Amino acid sequence: MAEKKEYRIKVQGQLVPVSEEVYFTYHRMKRRETYLEERDTANGVFYYSAMDTAETTGEDGIPDLASPRVEDVVVAKLITEKLHQCLAQLSKEEQALISALYFQGKSQAELERETGIKQQTISYRERQIRLKLKKMIEK
Repeated sequence: MAEKKEYRIKVQGQLVPVSEEVYFTYHRMKRRETYLEERDTANGVFYYSAMDTAETTGEDGIPDLASPRVEDVVVAKLITEKLHQCLAQLSKEEQALISALYFQGKSQAELERETGIKQQTISYRERQIRLKLKKMIEK
């Protein structure tokens, strides 16, 4: 009677007995993996994992194009801080008008109904305040 052949594969440095089906499937997968790596090398495919070091992974070097750049965030923050400083220097009436139009989202027509001041006057005052703010920010 024919002796049954034992099949083994190396797992974490040790030979482990497996069935014939597992043995051939494992080696088929291993050969497929080797083939794909050879094909990638021939076609010049580069993997970011090739840049892995002890401190960082190669994927950390991939730029996140969906997120804003750090420089843009810092500039926006500085501009916002400067704007708030300039707004604080406006008179109470000017602050109230800017607050109503830009922070409360009211239209000039709504302000006309609430205050009784003509819409054209509100528009003129808003334009004058914006020019004043622009000069203050540019200093």
